[in-house]
Amino acid sequence: MLPRLTTLRAVAAASVLMFHLGTWGVIGVPEVVERVGYTGVAFFFVLSGFVLAWGTRAGLPARTFWRRRFARTWPSHVTTLLAAAALPVAAVDRSWTAAAPNVLLLQAWSTDPATVYGMNGVSWSLSCEAFFYATFPAVLVTVRRAAAPRTWALCGALLLVAAAAALVRPGLAFSFPPVHLGEFVLGAVAGSAVRNGWRPRPRGAVVVGALGAGAAVSWVTPAPLPNVVMSGPFLLVLLWAAHRDLARRPGWLTSRVAVTAGEVSFAFYLVHELVIVNLREHLPPGALTAGVMTVSAGACAAALHWGVERPANRLLRDRPRPARTAATPTPP
Repeated sequence: MLPRLTTLRAVAAASVLMFHLGTWGVIGVPEVVERVGYTGVAFFFVLSGFVLAWGTRAGLPARTFWRRRFARTWPSHVTTLLAAAALPVAAVDRSWTAAAPNVLLLQAWSTDPATVYGMNGVSWSLSCEAFFYATFPAVLVTVRRAAAPRTWALCGALLLVAAAAALVRPGLAFSFPPVHLGEFVLGAVAGSAVRNGWRPRPRGAVVVGALGAGAAVSWVTPAPLPNVVMSGPFLLVLLWAAHRDLARRPGWLTSRVAVTAGEVSFAFYLVHELVIVNLREHLPPGALTAGVMTVSAGACAAALHWGVERPANRLLRDRPRPARTAATPTPP
């Protein structure tokens, strides 16, 4: 159990919320948020790789892994997709050509932005996650069998490819799943190493300094290159949090409220932009409207989390094993 990592999901979701509040003109946000806020999604990708590699036991059948991931993500995704189709305001394409790949989580493979960001725009990142899940069994075997220098070199190579893609085809690189694979593999390599006993102890000051340096570099680099730039600092954040969790150190990030916020963050991420684009038509821009939108998104997220995500996860996650018939004693 790594409670700080769960809580940090809420922090990343909050950064994406602030980015979208600024993008949709609800409030003015600091320029650093405009330039770097969207990298909260890259944090999710690094975190996803870390947590899956750290928590997946050796020998888990790929089918079981895929079923669990499906149970965890798809029901909530399709629920918000249906909501996007029904809500009166949509800032993106709501045609069948957008809906069909969305249902299958294939939209981010398209070169047409109307398809990539169709229906519920933020779900493009779930299309990337679906690709990561599809490759994860092979990635995990590779990471656990290869020597550590080779696995870190693989991360470097994938991130260099992502950087090149960001410079050559920035629009495609922002959402194309293979471009983001390096972020996911970086997390998986680190998570596997921690599972095997690696215990780095980055100091808080070093982590804050790395985040600041990453943000400064991102300030002067074109989008979406900051996703690559921030991957290293994001990994340091995860290693700092994992070390403190494994050492069982107390802190506000481990509080019940903070961890619950992290648990609901996936649902919050899915609903927040739908709330913004629908309420902005009826409310004046400003801090009060931003607060109303945040509270409304939180209420919708709670309903999605406890009404869909958790029940569907319990229902679909694992099939009950058939009970073994007890042997009947042979009479003497």
